Amino acid sequence: MTRCLVLAGVMLIASGCAPFADPQDRPRDPAGTATAGQGPEVDDSGATEAPAPPDDGIETAAYTPPEPEPLEQRYPRSAGEVSGPAVSSLYRQAQSEADAGRHASAIAVLERALRIEPRNAFVWSRLAEAQLAAGDAGQAENTALRANSFARGNPYLEARNWRVIADARRSAGDQAGARAAVDRVEQARLRQSGG
Repeated sequence: MTRCLVLAGVMLIASGCAPFADPQDRPRDPAGTATAGQGPEVDDSGATEAPAPPDDGIETAAYTPPEPEPLEQRYPRSAGEVSGPAVSSLYRQAQSEADAGRHASAIAVLERALRIEPRNAFVWSRLAEAQLAAGDAGQAENTALRANSFARGNPYLEARNWRVIADARRSAGDQAGARAAVDRVEQARLRQSGG
């Protein structure tokens, strides 16, 4: 035990710390009582605050976390934002075909675009819309679900796809399924507004 105390004392002295003092070893005042071992009393009534560190030009403001980006900035809202030039051109061409009522032609153009960019959720979504307009509700629903699988949580695109799914289910006579899809549209809209 004594060796441990000696070793601990040596280590404390070597590290610059004062060793533990046994109360029996404390110096005594003239009256014979042990003193606290803190040295002479210090008058701190006139103490001043420590001087400020020198200005080194570095600001030390409190950390403020960055504001989250609005959804509009985090999620693309059009095919042009995520598509290469060839796919963007095909997408516009398909839109023109659909606007003219040539839905079969629009579907063929969008399928060409998907051969170039097979994971482009906007192209999948537009294909679902074209299929629904062409009267193929079952295929439109499957394509819209596929578009959602590539949407990566984009609430704008998911709302668009769930609208197609709701319309496809309604046209197939599935009213309960259509209501469920409309609920998903509303959930996506809430996420758009940050709710």
